[in-house]
Amino acid sequence: MKQDNHQVSSYILLRLNWYDRNEMNILKMIELPDLFNENRVQEISLSFILYAPIGICLVVLRSIALLFLVLISFIIPASSSLEQLIIEAISLILTFTFDNESSTDGKDNRHTAKIIVTNRVSLFDGVALRRFFYNTNCKVVHLWKNDSWTNWFRLNAIDYLQNQEELLSSCVKDLECSGSKLIFLPECEPTTGTDGLLIFNPLPFTLANKVQLPVLPICLRTSRTFHIRTTTFNSHPLSDLFWFLFSPYTKYHLKFLPSISPEASSSNENFCERVRETMARNMGIQLTQFDERDVIDLKKRPDLFQRRHAQRRDEFQQMINLVHQKVPIASLEAIRYDLEMTKNVQTTIDNLNERATAVARAANQSSTTSSHAMSTSSKNSSTSNHRQTYERLKQELIEKNRQLFLNKNCN
Repeated sequence: MKQDNHQVSSYILLRLNWYDRNEMNILKMIELPDLFNENRVQEISLSFILYAPIGICLVVLRSIALLFLVLISFIIPASSSLEQLIIEAISLILTFTFDNESSTDGKDNRHTAKIIVTNRVSLFDGVALRRFFYNTNCKVVHLWKNDSWTNWFRLNAIDYLQNQEELLSSCVKDLECSGSKLIFLPECEPTTGTDGLLIFNPLPFTLANKVQLPVLPICLRTSRTFHIRTTTFNSHPLSDLFWFLFSPYTKYHLKFLPSISPEASSSNENFCERVRETMARNMGIQLTQFDERDVIDLKKRPDLFQRRHAQRRDEFQQMINLVHQKVPIASLEAIRYDLEMTKNVQTTIDNLNERATAVARAANQSSTTSSHAMSTSSKNSSTSNHRQTYERLKQELIEKNRQLFLNKNCN
């Protein structure tokens, strides 16, 4: 099924993605609001309410620990050992866990790469990555003015300077002198990590072209219990920090892709798009043409954001109903959870059918095992009954012969 192209509004780019299978064509429009979470907690369940007092206690205890850590960073002279201790302490206090997946080409380039590029999904991406590259000289390069909050802990980083040229010169100098790993987060704003990629800042790719070093792409996403999101649209850093303190843990999922080297005939912009396209393909999300200015414009019009998410909720409910019609045995909660991961009606139907088949197979195996156990038990019971009958008849026969013997002797 084909439809006419939609008009592009002042704040969005429509990107068409068709799901055409078994007469179900779902048109998915990627708009700028889709890249950001609307709510911090999708659904307030009973377990979340019961956990809330524990979460508040964690906020208090972790806040005290972080304040103490900030004081230590100001009192003790800066050093690489202190910096590693602070990163380790932050990860321990906020309970960061990691799940990493290497590329399938058989080469592990994470230890040799000097330029690392990853998407943004949370406030602590840089700290989490530095914690993952433990005992390695790493620096986070702040490409944007508003992401230098880690200065509170006096961590060694390359901060945003007056312009991109000065920042590029600082990065080249650092690579030549110290040989540090440089971690870049080229998206201007943290996103969901499950819908689309914003346009990247070209500085890390300009750097790679200039020094002729490959770029190591990392696909990043996070998960938490109770499905607490690490960030929401236009959220304040302190609000994000509160939910890091409140959540029992934050798991970072890292997927390491093969290193990508710059080509001599390729421009910086083409190299940037090549890396971005590779990351989007491996993450299963779409490329967008939204940049920093589009995000700034959207922040000035929160009504557009709310309107889009209201429309998206209606579309999502229609997808849930469609899946439930095809797989009525599945619960609405299971359908919702799977659709959030796949964003594809047919894929969710296939997943639910596979699970139902697996459950039925396990039930059949359990039934067979139970029947075999009952048969064995019945056989054992029958054998036991025969034994008891035999012993009873044996005692009766002995008693009868005893009486006959006594009567004979008496006569």
